[in-house]
Amino acid sequence: MEDKQIPVQTSAASNVLFIRQLFDQNEYLVVRDISGTDNERAILVYINVLIDEKALNEFIIRKISEDQSRLDQASGGTILDSLHTVGSVASIPLIGDAAAFIADAGILLFVDNHSSAYGIKLPGYETRAIEEPKIEVNVRGPRESFIEDLHTNLSLIFRKLKTPDLKTISYLVGTESQTRVTLLYLEKKIDPDVLNELKSRMDKIRLDILIANTQIEEWIQDNTWSPFPQVLNTERPDRVVTALNRGKAAIISDGTPIALIVPTTFFEMMHPSEDLYERFYFANFLRVLRLITLFISLFGPALYIAVTTFHLEMIPTPLMMAFLSSKAGVPFPTFVEAILMEVSFEILREASLRLPRAVGQSVSIVGALVIGEAAVQSGIVSRPMVIVVATTGIASFTIPAFSTALSFRMLRFPFMLLAAYIGVLGISLGFLALLFHLCSLRSCGVPFLNPVSGKGWRATLQQFILPPAKYRIRNKGGS
Repeated sequence: MEDKQIPVQTSAASNVLFIRQLFDQNEYLVVRDISGTDNERAILVYINVLIDEKALNEFIIRKISEDQSRLDQASGGTILDSLHTVGSVASIPLIGDAAAFIADAGILLFVDNHSSAYGIKLPGYETRAIEEPKIEVNVRGPRESFIEDLHTNLSLIFRKLKTPDLKTISYLVGTESQTRVTLLYLEKKIDPDVLNELKSRMDKIRLDILIANTQIEEWIQDNTWSPFPQVLNTERPDRVVTALNRGKAAIISDGTPIALIVPTTFFEMMHPSEDLYERFYFANFLRVLRLITLFISLFGPALYIAVTTFHLEMIPTPLMMAFLSSKAGVPFPTFVEAILMEVSFEILREASLRLPRAVGQSVSIVGALVIGEAAVQSGIVSRPMVIVVATTGIASFTIPAFSTALSFRMLRFPFMLLAAYIGVLGISLGFLALLFHLCSLRSCGVPFLNPVSGKGWRATLQQFILPPAKYRIRNKGGS
């Protein structure tokens, strides 16, 4: 039998010996003898970098000492009697569970003649303060975002949903990391079939270490090989609350400032939470603008390649002459021009993300100007190509969900290849294949293009046009 399955012994010293074996060569494990009476030995065990030792000494050790002195003089009470006065106490019967409790910022008390250990939570590690969202920036609305502490993130949600209908399910993910993960949902809103399917997928997660909940996303998504994310990521508590109210479930893990929302649809990834804070006129204008920039981001370079290579008759004569004159002296075909500029733009964008914030933006802007102008002056690319690539890159920034924007950035290259070989026909065939793929996707069993795929024309229209608040349809169960 492994040490982890051994029950807690009635000898405190024996239990400490087992714990020392499990935490072998861990110099931060602290063992403190706080024995009260001569016939009852009590030992505290904890990892000092995980707990607040100052609070331990002031509020627990001192409290136990004062109570023990008073109880000994009065009625011969035990240390355990005073332990319940300092907070919530967990009873732990197994050595393995006791070791896990210590590793999770807990303080463990072993007492002679007791077949269970007693645990108190007193975390003392530093956490980041609640700040404004870094990715999902908005003009109006709340200014708070999730941090890496699970309890703080849960409090941000519970403060906004003051209802007993809010349910939670806790998981420990990772055989080594034992990371706490919480599933949240509103019982009266969520579809029971969706909830049961999500529970089943959460139970099947098998990981050694959970670093970020992106690993959970890979386990619960329906299609692993699709370039499109089927789980929505957000750093905003208000967006999670809105999703819960619409029948979604949220997954929050300790150590990650991002929440997962499931099931999700394509249109939800195109509509940020800021739409709900603006007047519906302006929100609808932005929705239409995003759809336009979505097509520009996906088809911009491909259409330019197709038109200038196969379909010059589609271009007005003055514009065609301008394109041909700008191509004079360029040694590469249009497709190679586009590949060179797109790859250069992606390299600059990735470099700006990895560089320190103080110089990242300067490098991306200056780099794009210098490289673009130098490429045109040297005759490697034409000026219209620089304009097309720059417009396409800027359009991709308007897509709210970063992972979705990344998918369209990647799909841009296959469409450019199809345009270079077949022209507009290739783009049409590629778009048809993409549409079929989107129709086949599911998110926890919910169609990815829902409610376009069968929720009625009113719900479908609402995905494109946001009505005033009192006329909005309240969907349930993953719509």
